[in-house]
Parts: sequence; C-alpha cells; structure tokens
Amino acid sequence: MLFNRYEKNPIIVSDLTKEYEKGAVYNPCAIVHNNKIYLIYRASGDSGVSSLCLAISKDGYNFEKYEKNPIIKPSLPEEKQGCEDPRITKIGDAFYLTYTAYDGKYPERSENIYTALAISKDLFSWKKIGVIAKNIKAAAIFPEKINNKYVMAIGGKKIKLAYSSDLIKWKIDEKPFIDIRKNKFDSKYTEVGPAPIIYKDFLILFFNTSDRETIFHPSLAILDKNSPYKIIYRADEPLMTPTEKYELKGRVNNVIFGSGLVEFKGKYFYYYGAADKYIALATVNKTKLEKYISGLLIED
Repeated sequence: MLFNRYEKNPIIVSDLTKEYEKGAVYNPCAIVHNNKIYLIYRASGDSGVSSLCLAISKDGYNFEKYEKNPIIKPSLPEEKQGCEDPRITKIGDAFYLTYTAYDGKYPERSENIYTALAISKDLFSWKKIGVIAKNIKAAAIFPEKINNKYVMAIGGKKIKLAYSSDLIKWKIDEKPFIDIRKNKFDSKYTEVGPAPIIYKDFLILFFNTSDRETIFHPSLAILDKNSPYKIIYRADEPLMTPTEKYELKGRVNNVIFGSGLVEFKGKYFYYYGAADKYIALATVNKTKLEKYISGLLIED
C-alpha cells in the first residue's frame, strides 16, 4: 500500500462542548506555513449547518484547535445552510480558500450549490470574495499558472477545468476531463481532492471517487503540466479503501474523502474525512511517492 494510516487515527474528533462542531469534524484542507501544518476543516453541530475551523500542528500528527474557531461562518445568502469542504492553495503571499456554499434549499441540487472563495494573509483572518462559480461545487486551484492562466479543477461527479486571469472571475470548460467509469471503483462519482502537487513536468492530482455501492475511495491521475487535459495515467485501483472502524461507521458509512495533502519533513501527509465524522491521516515518504510516480510513468 502506498499510504500508511496513522496508528492513532482519528487525529481530530468533535469537541462535544462546542455547539458548532459537536456533530462532526471532517473533510479538511491542509497547508504548510511557518514550519507548521494548518488544517482547515468542516465542522457541524446538531443543526447540521457547517462552518470552517482551524487546527495547527508542529509535527503533522498532533493538532491543537484554534481557540477562536470557527474562522469562517455562514454570512452570505448562498451560505445559509453552511460553508463546507474547503481546499487551499498559496499563491504569492496570500492563501486562497475555496469552499462549498449551500443555501439550504431542499432537495440539495446543483442549482443551490455554489463555489465560494476567501483570501487570507495569515490563515486566521479571512476576507470573503463570495461566489465564484454557480451550480457547481468542489474546487482546487492549481499552485502555478499554466499558459499564463490560473487553473482550477472543479466539480462533483465529473471534474472540469476552469481558467482565470485574476483568481476571481473563472471560465469553466464544460467538457469534463475526469469522468465516471462504468464497472469500476469510480463508477458513480468523482470529485477533486487537494490542489495537485508538481513533479517534474507533471501534475499529480488526487481525487475522490465512489462506486455503485457508495463506497468512497481516493484515487490519482497524472496530468501533463502544460496541458492538464492530457491524462498520462489514471489509477485502475483505489489508493485506499475503507476498512477501519472510523471509516466504516459514521454519519455516512464507508467513506475515505481526501482533501488535504502537504509535503512536510520528508513525508507527504494526506488528511481525509472518515465516514463524514472524523479526521484521519495517512502518510508516505517523499522518496517512496516519487519512486511510485516514476514507476507509473515508465509503465505508461
């Protein structure tokens, strides 16, 4: 197995004394700053309304929750039912946080789901930009420009690419570049995970999938760095599958949902939501991951 689960998982659980997170903590994004790992995670209470909270670690394993959580709370009409599932990218000296805004209309459909953006210089104070994409959720901004444009992978069920000159106004290409595949582990759903990592002339994109049994697994694809639509490799087997109690039983059973990935002290730390209830961690040595990716490129 490429990634090894941390033996003390889950690493973050709900604080039952905090109304905003007593129900669940899950689906975190991650970034390294000042030699620490910052996790921004989705938290929900008994009401089911989600907000975004912060936790900080010096070693990647043990986290301390920020005393002034939540750092982002619903305030816009499109966020009436919550701010959900963040992804983060640092560009220049600023942090760009995309998240799902849900207006509470039921049933939950594409027309009442939005992608919103917030910007920060310190990871504690955030300026909301507002909705940057309507009728679509789940977005991760690439860390470098491609052909003089900012690029973002976006979409649930099918993953598309979007382009921008200013990180605020985005044009979405309607043709998906990662779609579901019949009779495979990704036959029902695909959704982008963290922003891709750069390896030589390639982008390594980790994304989430589910099959017809609604079992969620992480997967990966290798993209041409200069032409991300060109998929060099796409996994035919999941990277991980739910086997542990904290992954099998929760608010939604059988879920590993990876949304945070950082390189830190010679390892890659992969943070994921487990059963829509907890936050868990799996790691891989940097050299092992690079050797694995190189092997896939040779095979292809």
